[in-house]
Amino acid sequence: MFRRRRRFPVFKLLLAAAGLLMAWMLVRGISVLAEGNGSGDAREVVESFYTMEREGNFGGSWELFHSQMKEHFTKDSYIQKRAHVFMQDFGVDTFSFKLGSGKTVSGWRMSKDSPALPEVYAVPVTMLYESSFGAFDLEQTVYAAKEGDEWKILWSYQGNSLKESS
Repeated sequence: MFRRRRRFPVFKLLLAAAGLLMAWMLVRGISVLAEGNGSGDAREVVESFYTMEREGNFGGSWELFHSQMKEHFTKDSYIQKRAHVFMQDFGVDTFSFKLGSGKTVSGWRMSKDSPALPEVYAVPVTMLYESSFGAFDLEQTVYAAKEGDEWKILWSYQGNSLKESS
């Protein structure tokens, strides 16, 4: 006679979809936690900074500086010095760069006279140049610190401060 077709109940379909959604949220949550308190955003500002620098947008990169850095360089002075060193002295129009593995640093200071910053992320950056002096790499540890709700760029003015603060 008539054979009854088995239908996949809508309830089971919804239950399966909810399970997949929960699994995705769990995996996504773990990956966000693994980045370490917003360090992904800190790396993004470092990457944005060097992308602007590579394009010669020194005014835009200056805007990503922490207020302590802006006290160290006026915008006009920074643009002039940065363009002079890279474009004129090195004889290059652009460069490439690589970001290394970063780490959180506590109690970091830009200089011995600067106040300690509570949340700082250190990222090693290697800039690769093909200049009139040959190909060379320039390495610098770059720091990102929260200022308000945004990560901002800092450089160290006290030797190898990553080793001193660790």
